[in-house]
Amino acid sequence: MVYHSKGANAERELMHLFFNAGCSVVRIAGSGTSPLPAPDIIALKKGRIIAVECKARKAKNLAITVQQMQELVGWSKKAGAKPFVGWRIPRKGWLFLRPKQLHNTGKFFLISLKDAMQKGKSLKEVIG
Repeated sequence: MVYHSKGANAERELMHLFFNAGCSVVRIAGSGTSPLPAPDIIALKKGRIIAVECKARKAKNLAITVQQMQELVGWSKKAGAKPFVGWRIPRKGWLFLRPKQLHNTGKFFLISLKDAMQKGKSLKEVIG
């Protein structure tokens, strides 16, 4: 499936970006299909834990299901991690958003590309 391949490739790309920035990093392959909640990427650096739900979308809006967001936030609370939604935007790179920056519609958490470009953080800012 092209969609899965695109997402997996984006996750692998992000994993290498975190590693090259000095983090220890793991990718949870098939995280969306596991019966237990888990983020796509976990990055660690000097005691800081970063949990990322990755999305690679060419769209004017990013939507994440309420269930995915609840699982990301819940897992992060248990682990003491900082949760982020990582959005890979073609020809622009990665933006990282905190869950509270997305609007809850009841079915989805949404953010427009315009808002994400204003509110999102770079990888360097996320790592600290």
